[in-house]
Amino acid sequence: MIVLSLHGDHYQMGRQHGQQVFDLRPHIIEAIDIRLNALDERGAAEEHTKLLGELERVWNEQARSTMAMLKGMADALELPFARLFHYAAASYVEAVLFAESCCGEGCTAWAASGPNTRGGAPILAKNRDLHFGHQPLKALAYATPQKGHRYLYATSIGSPAVYSSGINELGLTIADTHVSSKDLGPGLARYTLMMDVLEQCSSVTAAINYLQRVPRMGGGNLVLADAMGDVAVFEAGYHQWGLLRPPSRLVVATNHFVSRAMRDYYVQDPENAADAMSVARYQTVEAMLKIAEGTLDVEMAKHVMAKHEDGAVAICRHRSGDEAGTISTAIYLPAKCKLLLCDGKPCECTYVTYAL
Repeated sequence: MIVLSLHGDHYQMGRQHGQQVFDLRPHIIEAIDIRLNALDERGAAEEHTKLLGELERVWNEQARSTMAMLKGMADALELPFARLFHYAAASYVEAVLFAESCCGEGCTAWAASGPNTRGGAPILAKNRDLHFGHQPLKALAYATPQKGHRYLYATSIGSPAVYSSGINELGLTIADTHVSSKDLGPGLARYTLMMDVLEQCSSVTAAINYLQRVPRMGGGNLVLADAMGDVAVFEAGYHQWGLLRPPSRLVVATNHFVSRAMRDYYVQDPENAADAMSVARYQTVEAMLKIAEGTLDVEMAKHVMAKHEDGAVAICRHRSGDEAGTISTAIYLPAKCKLLLCDGKPCECTYVTYAL
């Protein structure tokens, strides 16, 4: 696993990111070319350009941290800023123009504490499901921003902000899952929201307050847990938002919306088996966690994230012939400010512990 050490303002953090992975520049260029060439082949060039322009204007006003980080990365990697920005915005363009579904890249996450876990200790876990070609881009970063909390996060080289999940020095933890949605617009991407939450917030309550008031791009869930055991799922839309914060202190998120406020904005592709199984994966994880009530710990979390079919829906996803599936697993312990990271399939690979 590539481990980055970033500090200073966001431009400096982006520049350090680029400098520390410069030897992997060919992999980053290849990933950019594949993504953007495929997007160009789908046409709609005029609408595409308009969406990018709108998003750039909003980010220059509302996401200066991410834009500064992108500029630092572009400078260090000797890449045109416009192309790196285009790459960072590609999923938004696909979702708006082509109603892009998750295509097996949706992820599964959950958080639990209180009566659900051994000793009441909070746990947040995420299986990261992406195209298998993304494997060389996986990274872990320790960040000490010029302003705000220190944090540790799982991410991808060549991508800005918190591009998967993370935890800050106060134990606030966050992870995302993709949702195909009709409620999208030129707001802040989930990776920017997650970086801002980790830098600025100390608790689930503070994070929710932040997420409610900022302009959001939409199209995903944000799973939250803090050192005190509070857990929640914030369902992010552009115009709307939903919140799941049950007294049971157990939340799950896959690739659809659950709250009354957001469920009608979910766009399901009936021809996409991975998309169609989002509800079944949700139910499988929820059932396993409820069965483990009171005994849920790190070892049980590993067992849940490594679950294959065996009569249920796979949580660890890598069937023969699939182009996308589970490429890593993160298990966070908010009260201890620790991350157990499996750099590969959780059914096969071991975990390494990282701490703040």
